[in-house]
Amino acid sequence: MHQLAFELKTAPSPSIDNFVVGQNRELLATMEQFIKSGSDVRFIYLWGLADVGKTHLLRAAGAAWEAAGRRVCYDMRCVDAHILNNELCLCVDDIDRLTADEQIVFFNAYNEVRNCGGRMIITGRQPLSALDLRSDVLTRLGWGLVYQVFGLDDIQKKEALVEYAKLRGFDMSKEVIAFILSRYPRDLRSLVALLDGLDRYSMELKRGITVPLVKSFFDLTD
Repeated sequence: MHQLAFELKTAPSPSIDNFVVGQNRELLATMEQFIKSGSDVRFIYLWGLADVGKTHLLRAAGAAWEAAGRRVCYDMRCVDAHILNNELCLCVDDIDRLTADEQIVFFNAYNEVRNCGGRMIITGRQPLSALDLRSDVLTRLGWGLVYQVFGLDDIQKKEALVEYAKLRGFDMSKEVIAFILSRYPRDLRSLVALLDGLDRYSMELKRGITVPLVKSFFDLTD
């Protein structure tokens, strides 16, 4: 049982479908366009605070692009190893953490992807105006679409947990949700992983998901 509990802490793979929209409806529609072959949406910069879903969207876009039989690169340095054409998508996470040398690599990679008709999705924690990057890198970022990714407020998190639980085939009481939100990391990816774990844990024990069951699950995974 202990091993099961640890295995259940793994979050589901990011996808467009399991991204909770909240205030990001326009962004999600743009992301759906981004992953379509032939779309005019080719370069996107996503920014926002930690745990709002930037990396989720980046990985989801990459997974969808790859599932369609096209090539995805998560390392700027590997661009030259790929055939440069419109089938390539480069994903760069946390651009605000790039060193000076890495910014040169990014600049060159951006130009190569742009020239070959490929696509890029980039994330960072700050808007363009606040990024401490080379001016030519900022210029390149400004050539594409820029979106702020908004996190969920507590009401939206509660609604998201209720809906996700329904998709899994079980109900969650207000008491259980309040208990979870008061004692568990509040980023949605962690919460969704927790619900997956609780679902299977409750089936193992053949018990409903109650506050005592959640407590016992926490005891196993601490």
